[in-house]
Amino acid sequence: MAEPIDAVLAEAAQLTAEGRPEAAITLLRPVLVAHPDHSGAWCRLAAALLDAGEPELCLNAAKRAITLGERSWAHRLASLALTELGRHDEAAVSAREATRRDPDDWRGHVALAEALGPVSPQEALDAALRAVQTAPDEARVHEVLGGAAARAREFPLAKRAYSDALRLDPGNPLVRAELGKLAGVRSASRGRAEPAFGRAQRISLWLVLRRCSGWLAVGSFVLMIAGLPRPSPLLVWFALALLLTVLGMAATAVLAMPRESRPPPRLLARREPLLTTTAALLVLGEVLLAVWTVALALGARGMQLLTPALIFALASAVLGWYGLWRMRVPAR
Repeated sequence: MAEPIDAVLAEAAQLTAEGRPEAAITLLRPVLVAHPDHSGAWCRLAAALLDAGEPELCLNAAKRAITLGERSWAHRLASLALTELGRHDEAAVSAREATRRDPDDWRGHVALAEALGPVSPQEALDAALRAVQTAPDEARVHEVLGGAAARAREFPLAKRAYSDALRLDPGNPLVRAELGKLAGVRSASRGRAEPAFGRAQRISLWLVLRRCSGWLAVGSFVLMIAGLPRPSPLLVWFALALLLTVLGMAATAVLAMPRESRPPPRLLARREPLLTTTAALLVLGEVLLAVWTVALALGARGMQLLTPALIFALASAVLGWYGLWRMRVPAR
């Protein structure tokens, strides 16, 4: 019985490849009536439905294949359908599961890049780079890398990726069109190039934020314990030393970065919102500690400002650890 089913699945794949997904769907439905537990047939139906512009039905078929134990193809198809439906967070979950189950299949990394593209351009770029590393001779992975790099505003990388895709698939009109648009973008942006703010620079900033927020959190906690039940004026010197230490570490690390790699705050906020939020929490904690220190020097004996300073420092430290972990651990 397996041979007839395999023959039908092969014919359905051929019909879909020829641009006739409706014919493939018509061919597959009787097979699924006779063999409702065949996960491969459900995946083949899901693929045809996706090509026919029916992402909701594709998702239902992919889910059925998943419940039947299909290894990774069904998760990838579910991700593509969810992306078409605009449910990008769910699409990323399905794509990560596909890459976890089959990390050597470039199609899973492509699905992940496409799912993350609208919501997390940098993670999408990382996924697209993994797809290229997995299958450097596939035109599709270079095409997806070009799109991900363009969204992340890595224009030189986008141009190289599209050129590689065109070299492997010279007849692809979409890639030619994207290269043309990219040339226009590069011409318009000439003379106002953005800083070369890549992965190394992001990791450096995360390390700085983690270190500074850690020192600020520990120091604020020590000040709070030492100041109970009523802070001594001598704590002014400890607080001042803590403030200067944190400021010095931050300034030294930023000044050590090449000038061309320092993004302006507006660009940093647009491209790295989590990193910007972490930095803002650190600054708020530093400012509150500075105000408390000045108030203590002027004779105030309260601890009210020290508590939120500690909270902001702890929040910045937690985000710093998470941001650095996310940069170092590959998405699955």
